[in-house]
Amino acid sequence: MRCVSCGQPVPEGVELCATCTTERIPAATLASLAADVMGDAPVELRPRFIGREAQLQTLVEAWERARGGEGGFVAIIGDPGTGKTRLMGELVRRAGERCFVASAAGSLPYVGFVRLLRARFGIGAGDDIDAARAKIAAGVAAVLPGRAEVAELIAQLCQVAEPLSDQHVEARTFIALKRFFGADAAGGPMVLVLDDLDQAGAETVNLVHYLAAGLAAAPVLLLCAGRPALYDGHPAFGDGEASLTRIDLGPLSPADAEALLGAILGGGDVPARLSLHVRALAQSPLHLFELTRFLVEARAVVPADGTWRIDDARLGAIPLPGDVTAERLALMPAGERDILEKASVCGETFWLDAVVALLRAPSQTDPDGPPLGDIATAGDRTRAEVSQVLGRLAGREWVVRLGESSIPGETEYRFAYPHLWEAVAGGVDERARRAWHRVVAQWLELRPEGRQEEEQEEIGRHLEQAGDRDAAAACYRRAGDAARARFMNEKAIRLYARALACLREGSLAARIHLWHDLGSVFELKGDFEEALGAFERMLRLTWVVSSRSKAAVALSKMGRVWRKKGDLRLALEYLGRAHDLFEKASDQRGFAGALDDIGQVLYLAGRYDEAEAKIRQALRLREQAGEKRSIAQSLSTLGSLAKDRGRLSEAEACHRNALELRREARDRAGAITSQHHLASISLEKGDLAAARRGWEEALADAERIGALPLQALVLAKLGEVALSQGKTEEARRRLEEASTLARELDDRRLLSESARSLGLLELELGNAPRARELCAKALEIAEMAGLRDQVGRALLALGEVHAATLFDEAKGDAGLAEDYFRRGVEIFRQLGNHTELARGLERFGRHKLERGDTPGGRGLLEEAQSLFAKLGVKAEVGKVIREIEGAP
Repeated sequence: MRCVSCGQPVPEGVELCATCTTERIPAATLASLAADVMGDAPVELRPRFIGREAQLQTLVEAWERARGGEGGFVAIIGDPGTGKTRLMGELVRRAGERCFVASAAGSLPYVGFVRLLRARFGIGAGDDIDAARAKIAAGVAAVLPGRAEVAELIAQLCQVAEPLSDQHVEARTFIALKRFFGADAAGGPMVLVLDDLDQAGAETVNLVHYLAAGLAAAPVLLLCAGRPALYDGHPAFGDGEASLTRIDLGPLSPADAEALLGAILGGGDVPARLSLHVRALAQSPLHLFELTRFLVEARAVVPADGTWRIDDARLGAIPLPGDVTAERLALMPAGERDILEKASVCGETFWLDAVVALLRAPSQTDPDGPPLGDIATAGDRTRAEVSQVLGRLAGREWVVRLGESSIPGETEYRFAYPHLWEAVAGGVDERARRAWHRVVAQWLELRPEGRQEEEQEEIGRHLEQAGDRDAAAACYRRAGDAARARFMNEKAIRLYARALACLREGSLAARIHLWHDLGSVFELKGDFEEALGAFERMLRLTWVVSSRSKAAVALSKMGRVWRKKGDLRLALEYLGRAHDLFEKASDQRGFAGALDDIGQVLYLAGRYDEAEAKIRQALRLREQAGEKRSIAQSLSTLGSLAKDRGRLSEAEACHRNALELRREARDRAGAITSQHHLASISLEKGDLAAARRGWEEALADAERIGALPLQALVLAKLGEVALSQGKTEEARRRLEEASTLARELDDRRLLSESARSLGLLELELGNAPRARELCAKALEIAEMAGLRDQVGRALLALGEVHAATLFDEAKGDAGLAEDYFRRGVEIFRQLGNHTELARGLERFGRHKLERGDTPGGRGLLEEAQSLFAKLGVKAEVGKVIREIEGAP
């Protein structure tokens, strides 16, 4: 007798030798590992392109338009095997070198674009992080000189740079990619191909829409492909600003199906029985390839002189299948099928060592594994033999070996087509499936990268399938935390929701933490209703477990949301309750935070004395704790409050102290914010030169770290300075760039401010209709966002615009101008913002004088003069009053 695995002599009645017994792998599987399988096909099944000429023509026309600079956005939609990839391949073959192709399938955010970028920059599997970063930097510099922040953001996306701590990192990355691809296409038209889009996350689909719109005027064709399920997961796909050309692929016509089968078989005649079978069914190209594989494996088609020959006798003796894949599986040896089934549990992609682990792990009788001597004797035989089987399965197009593995050092495969994976996985016994999922989870956890974001999500999926729901929830939460730290908000929300769904009843503490984290991400992305719902659930659970401290956190979070929504009454109510609970729980850090939050709400409500008292109390507590960033935050709020109350020296001292602390804490973004505030104080003092220097320094620092929101803020301020200095061309350039960034970042405060400043610029240039339109837009944005200070500024700007056109009977309206001025002044009076109030009173007073209302104008100007004096601001109001009174 001989061992069924290795062929070594064994005693009578024994199947395996001692070496093979060490691994205790099923005998049928081992026998299959060593066997040569009949039916392997040495002849390629690659015929010419048949049956999609009309669709190809549509695709070529889209490419020609894109080459002309119109851009293009095309999606090829069809069931698996309808020829999507082959159709895209035909276009790539015609378009030439400037085509980059990638699959969008995978859990990594934007994984399809990561693969496209790696192809564009020539990053190979052997490149380390430093080499990859260098290639990205060089590639970006070649088309966008001096834009290091673009290279940094792309490197971060490709995970060859440290994650950026910026809540706007996604928006910044979108902008960086648009700029890069747009500049790159200037050197020659490009095709960006994303296959398997139906398997991509919402992040990738959002980026596709953004680039399709942003590159509409560039010579770029954005070509996507996916199954109809794409619209199940993303019903609004293609409904963005860019027009989508959709190409649907259905079954081949009977004539085309027969022609394609004949081409696959080498160009000979198709037997009548086979022809009737093909014509009777709605056939996809893949189905015809599968049918041919079945016929080869059933020996009805055999290789002959480099082509194929049909064995008519054998063909007549076998039934022609409707479900070809099921019949191919039925013909497969049991051992090979066992390998495929184990591989399928990993997913559509799998790794050689994971399959080896699935073969070894269940066979061990000792929980700590076999003796070292037995392991040394066995060696890597199983790995080598599994590799051989997978090589043979690849030859029959069951699986494909990937050139680059998602796990360093591993050999990775994927099922050749999704339906093959689905068919194999669907046949796995449920009990075995759960056990195998647990083994795969453990195998992934033990990889060097096992604790990283994407791996934790995948491990969680396997643990969930294994029935270990609490462990799965823990993995999903860790993955969600990592996504949240990188400000991948949509992914973090999805992962936290999955973690909550996995938790069993009674996991109260875990649910509290998850609802807190989920609500925080909703708050960050501006989905306030969802945030309030999450924090409410957190609050309900804290009552169940009687946790004052966590209840206070929930109330504090809800108060901050109401503040952002503009409901200051509710904000104070919730923050007040949080303040009381933090005090009762002796939570000093939470107590200080609640005081600061209450102070900010009181500041917005114009209750400056109360606000200052609260913020100063919070500052004292934070100074005792020595938390530099928190201290700087309180100082910054105090500085802004002092500025609005006219105490400019005190405001400057607060902001300088905050700047110093932020630099010590290496809070670069916070330091830029402090620079901005100091420049604003210089402007209030009338020192335009110092204000300009401060904002130019802040802009340079913001560009160095790629902080787009801060860049937009500072650009808007520089635009205002340029406008006040009469530099209209610079003002327009700065303000339009700020407006573009604000729109891309969805920063409504800055959108309103930029529109208002652009309106005043148009007024300066004599374009009153455009000025009215822009200032009205600024007011609309501010009112919708609940930004009362911006509402006041927009109202005053509209007052100026209407006042300037009073002598144009078709457009001027004295009543409107006065109404806008009055409403704007009243808002700043209510807010207690003395700086803006003084400015508004001055502008309103001058308007009344121009309309002949001398007493009314004098009264407003005198009040403005008094406020300016308290503020220590130089103004010409006194000169105007003296002129009214006839004094020299």
